[in-house]
Amino acid sequence: MDERGTSPEGVRGASSGAGRTGPEGGKTTTEADAGAEELGQLRAERDRLLAERERLRHELSGPPSHPPRILPKPLPRIPAKPLPPSRRRLLIGAGAAIAVAAVAVPTGIALFGGDSDGGTDTSRGRPGKDASGNPSPTPLRTPPPIAIPAHPRLRPLATLEGHKGEIGTLRFSPDGKSLASSEAQDGVLRLWDVATHKQRAKALLSSLVVFEGVAFSPDGRTVATGHESRAQFWDAATLRPHGKEIAQHDDPLLSFETIAFSPDGRLFATSGFIDQEIRFYDVATHQQKGEPLESAGAHQLVFSPDGKTLASVDESGMDGVRLWDVATRKQRPQPSNDVFGGAGHMVFSLDSGTLAVANDSAEVHFFDAITGKERGKPLAGHSGSVTGLAYSTDGETILTTDYTGPHLWDAATHEHRAAIGNPGPAIAQLAFSPDGRTLATLGFQDKTIHLWRLE
Repeated sequence: MDERGTSPEGVRGASSGAGRTGPEGGKTTTEADAGAEELGQLRAERDRLLAERERLRHELSGPPSHPPRILPKPLPRIPAKPLPPSRRRLLIGAGAAIAVAAVAVPTGIALFGGDSDGGTDTSRGRPGKDASGNPSPTPLRTPPPIAIPAHPRLRPLATLEGHKGEIGTLRFSPDGKSLASSEAQDGVLRLWDVATHKQRAKALLSSLVVFEGVAFSPDGRTVATGHESRAQFWDAATLRPHGKEIAQHDDPLLSFETIAFSPDGRLFATSGFIDQEIRFYDVATHQQKGEPLESAGAHQLVFSPDGKTLASVDESGMDGVRLWDVATRKQRPQPSNDVFGGAGHMVFSLDSGTLAVANDSAEVHFFDAITGKERGKPLAGHSGSVTGLAYSTDGETILTTDYTGPHLWDAATHEHRAAIGNPGPAIAQLAFSPDGRTLATLGFQDKTIHLWRLE
């Protein structure tokens, strides 16, 4: 069966809304239909502008740090109760402010498979053994810190093949034994055994959603995926449902395109491009916890290792990087927006005191997690955009990648230590394993994953 075919449940979900009446008795919800079409047009225009930005960046500084987005298919017209005027928010992006109307989303997410590459139909499969419960808040014990050698090299380990579309996301599990990968334009999620280079379970396939946000719970038992309309949770061993999903049907401006777990495993935060807030949820109950953070949305959320700080950045970069006190839900002093054109990568130092940010230029800047003030000199001299950013597990070294390959920097002085020749394709995305030595990389518009050993 084609991975991108229409599933029966998807058809039922789309047709079930036909003939609904609006809030005023027997009147049809013409306004909601118009809102659905308008929102689809706004999202298409958003993606067109983002693709144009990538094209211009390519002309100025080399290939883009990630593939330009393909314009999405128009959203189906599904009647929905219009939001009150007070709830309508402004979508700000590409220098324009656009009023966004309400639109409903399909309620059924049908997952199917059985094709030649081993997809699995999880819509009818029984949940895993722990699906009735939720992830344990006990984090896994991560591998011990390892220093990066003074004169390292990259040794090829394997090439992971199986994706048919461009890969958009790479995530290592907390113990480094598993690697999750999702496609940028299609609903495909795969889980790999890093040691054997084989898939741990049959691929998770969806005809209705793209798994835009992917995160492992700190205990390593659950993979969370986020989409515009819902967050879903899967057993990390079987990719079967693991706990109830969270869906927002009453307010389509709430989204789950990015999702991040707190280090203690008790909370996760979520937001998205069209959202105007960041929300926290209890891992055990999947209930919203506390008041949301008022923000211009977020396409990246990163908790500090001590769990006390949350960093966020919107997709356009116009709102800059924000720092939040997780306990009080208050915003801390904001880093200067002068150096940002959109933050491609963010990572905290191991002591949680510093946030490293790679913007759309060829530099990495550092900011105090409490005061927001810049710390030390930036890491400069990359070839084109910075495509990867990580701290070594001992905290002594910063690893960055650009189109030529990896670079090593002293974490204290920000001095350049070494450049490692890249024996593979240009690196468009990097994931650094918790073991401190394994790298997963993607080339531009790549359908294969390259594993390397840093030694």
